[in-house]
Amino acid sequence: MAGRGVDQDAPREHVSAVPAAMRRARILEDIRERGAATIADLARTHAISSMTAHRDLEQLARDGLVERVRGGARALQRPAPHPTAWEARIAQQPEAKAAIAAHALGRVRDGATVFLDASSTAHALALAIMEAPPRELTLVTNSPFIAANIRADTVHLVVCPGELDQQTRSVTGRWTVDFIRRLNFDVAFVSAAGITLEKGLSTARSPIADVLRAARAKAGRTVGLVDATKYGRAALVTIARAQELDEIVTDAALPEAVAAEYRAAGVALAITRG
Repeated sequence: MAGRGVDQDAPREHVSAVPAAMRRARILEDIRERGAATIADLARTHAISSMTAHRDLEQLARDGLVERVRGGARALQRPAPHPTAWEARIAQQPEAKAAIAAHALGRVRDGATVFLDASSTAHALALAIMEAPPRELTLVTNSPFIAANIRADTVHLVVCPGELDQQTRSVTGRWTVDFIRRLNFDVAFVSAAGITLEKGLSTARSPIADVLRAARAKAGRTVGLVDATKYGRAALVTIARAQELDEIVTDAALPEAVAAEYRAAGVALAITRG
């Protein structure tokens, strides 16, 4: 006699070895991978009877996981996920950020210790570094995303401890600041949400400003990576005055009049050609 909760045809199909919920999960995965499947396909693939496949599809349809069609089922059309705030930032001004990164790459010397913040422009610089890794480099970052893209034996990667801000994908907080204060950098590469001559480089989040101030205090040189869309915008918290950075690299879209104004105020501004 068949046990309770087991299909009557289980002995012939050896279904009893696989719980029904697990079997349906495998069928659901199979349908999602293929886009659709017939009862005959599922019976053959999962070594079950057509009746068992039929019952499993009926249950999956009742659970709202598949759409039943004649002779089988098809996957539900799932809406594309909305990009996260970080993904949206990565997608903005990619050509400008790549040009800034290519220019800033010249400030990365063999044997140096550099800090990269968790900005999307610093991520572009990390990708540029990976295209032609130095013979030796120590790279410190508070960005898990940047850290995941550094894959070179010659790069000694140090990831800051701290609390992860899911929106900015940056590690910040007291642990991060205390850790950075124990280090020394040849160059710190930092970015900002906005820059003006009155408010300097600024960000909407105080913990980010704390991290960047700590990195700048421990760096021999600080280079700002700020694309042209950020000029004239001021956020909540000032990181540093524009004149306090050793150099600010921006892209060719910055109007000449704006560039002249910043240089006249004593800002060391470098504009990319591309």
